[in-house]
Amino acid sequence: MKTRVISGLVGLVVLFVVLSQFHTWIFNVVLFALYAIAAHEIFNVYKEKNIRRTEILLDIVGFLVLIVSDRFNYISIWSENNLIDANSAINILSAFYMIVIAILMVGFAAIVVFNFNNIDFRNVASEIAFTLFALFGFYAALRFKTMLPYHKYGYDGVLLVICSAAIAWGGDTCAYFAGFLFGKHKMAPHLSPKKTIEGAIGGVLGSVVLTWFVLWCYSILKPMLEQSAAVYSLDIMTLALVGVVAALGSFLGIIGDLFASAVKRQAGIKDYGNIMPGHGGVMDRFDSILLVIIVVSCAIPLIILNGGVFGV
Repeated sequence: MKTRVISGLVGLVVLFVVLSQFHTWIFNVVLFALYAIAAHEIFNVYKEKNIRRTEILLDIVGFLVLIVSDRFNYISIWSENNLIDANSAINILSAFYMIVIAILMVGFAAIVVFNFNNIDFRNVASEIAFTLFALFGFYAALRFKTMLPYHKYGYDGVLLVICSAAIAWGGDTCAYFAGFLFGKHKMAPHLSPKKTIEGAIGGVLGSVVLTWFVLWCYSILKPMLEQSAAVYSLDIMTLALVGVVAALGSFLGIIGDLFASAVKRQAGIKDYGNIMPGHGGVMDRFDSILLVIIVVSCAIPLIILNGGVFGV
């Protein structure tokens, strides 16, 4: 328990250091590193022969999506400054992602064709599907940066990362204590014997309250962070929207956690890795937050239409 707590505290320090570089290329590099480690952990689960070729393919796709794609975000700035029309910007971005998809499809087909007698097609397909699930989650985190640029929305993107952590990891802590105090009905005994329905409910409610608290703190800190004299207040509509997103994210985070547990159960392993003593690997820590980030990122268009988190 002591190791787990110390490791968790170190992880929080690292998180805030990374967030301090949120608007730089360092954030992209960290996302790619986490994705690459997660992909390696996933491929180790299946113990498939010749997996290295498939892993390299998905590392290339991850590099294009998490690193190279960031360069294309300047296209939206060019469009805003009338240096390029909006349709051309959309076409360029579409072409880039079509190239990424083509690389993935052709690479996968080549691996299957040239290693037909040495691989289990079902395992490779499962590896790719699981790894793309992780990539989609990390890409959703990148959207916080690209769709809420600092020059226009200040620290709103950083706020969404912290809210996602509060929903996933804060909610998980609330679920633990709620289950410990009130848990009677097992939720998924074959996958996670300690999880209870009461704990899940406590986790969802705790996620909502924690997210509201983070938003309240941000409303106080935002003027100081951005050196503004503006006063930000939380209206009922904002709290309601945040509550719905937090509750949905928390619920899907539980599903993501159970999904990752199901894979481990079938593989007969306890953890995906040991990069964080007491916590396991990257996928052990990020299994729930990846789905949370996806849900939160889906709320970004509503935030943009509102002119930012506080509509300014």
